[in-house]
Amino acid sequence: MNRLKITLGSTVEPRKPALFRIISLTFMLAMQPTLLWAEWVQVTGRAPVETGLYEQARQHAREDAMQQAIMTFGTKVSSKQRMENGVLTQDQVSLSSQARVNRSVVQDEYIWKGMLHLLMNVEVDAVPVCPNSQANGYKKKVVVLGFSIQSPEQTRLGAIHNANRGLASALNRALQTQGSLVVFESSQYRLYDEVVNAPSRYLERKMLTKAANFAKQMGAQFVVSGVIRDMGVEDESAFNNSYWAKIRRFGRRANQKRRFSAELFVHDGFSGAIVWQRSFSVTANWTQDAQQTVGFGTPTFWANEYGQAVSGLVDKMAFMIDEQLKCQPFMTRISRIEGKTLHFSSGASSGIRPGDTLSLYRTSSFQDADMFKQVELANVKTALTVSQVHPGFSSGALTIDPGRLNIQEDDLLVAW
Repeated sequence: MNRLKITLGSTVEPRKPALFRIISLTFMLAMQPTLLWAEWVQVTGRAPVETGLYEQARQHAREDAMQQAIMTFGTKVSSKQRMENGVLTQDQVSLSSQARVNRSVVQDEYIWKGMLHLLMNVEVDAVPVCPNSQANGYKKKVVVLGFSIQSPEQTRLGAIHNANRGLASALNRALQTQGSLVVFESSQYRLYDEVVNAPSRYLERKMLTKAANFAKQMGAQFVVSGVIRDMGVEDESAFNNSYWAKIRRFGRRANQKRRFSAELFVHDGFSGAIVWQRSFSVTANWTQDAQQTVGFGTPTFWANEYGQAVSGLVDKMAFMIDEQLKCQPFMTRISRIEGKTLHFSSGASSGIRPGDTLSLYRTSSFQDADMFKQVELANVKTALTVSQVHPGFSSGALTIDPGRLNIQEDDLLVAW
């Protein structure tokens, strides 16, 4: 959008404020807490064994192992002291974990000198620590696009050619189940046509505008997209039509394992930049007949052992997206200006209520050294008070004329 041209003597504030007043949107999002990659740690839980109470001891040893795993991964120590008349009346030290156990595997189990020892490998995830903020009270809008398929020939088994849209639909349902986001599905669109290197620096930059355009059309703050990397089988001969292959499948002696691997990308809807990405994978048996037309996301597909494994992976995707976006600020576009009244594209469905106040930010674009478009935010140090709320949009008034601040459509209202 073309900004107002400033003439000598105009009372309109220039669109290029001093550098100290400009905040890079990409930098601002990158500074938010994120969910780190999972890590495996090996620990040994211990508990005394009493006669006839082995299972109880095993449970205590497991709990001890879980606690050690979380402590190894990271804790936050806080203390609270209080003095009265020079006397220490309270001295409290507490530990708060910033991690959670994802899964665990028992490697060894034995009794030594009356103690049960449980050697375990534990996968631990870091949990984002989000302060209690205004943004936590609002539901951010997310649009889920269709996935690209890196190897379409792998969809022939089971005729799951619709995996690009089927996975997006399944992820949409899983995100809605989480209940903390407003989710739209536009699975007929996808970001990546050349998928092998997606999202390399070139493709990532190339897709900035495309991702932002999808977000603007849907009124969304974030765009979720991805690439299905692998849906191949471990042993192709196990699924041919030969007599011996059928006998092996019938006797469950064939290797019917099939892989599912997908890479997930979350784009910021205003700048188009990727704010988070992660790969997900699982392997399970494809138990349907090799010639059967199943389709991705059908009841038959979800009843398959492979489909059940994919379903669990989709739930994990949704959970991790939800965890990531909890710590992001809430942002919404200004859609219309009437005098001192600003209309914006979030309403009751996002948790907006009359009387809420949102900070006003101007947006501006610039080109970096590589001639790629970037988006900056400038805090005009003015708040809007919400007066009218509808399901999908709201409005509120400023105390001063928006023209004095050079506020225009597509500028942002933000809650931290």
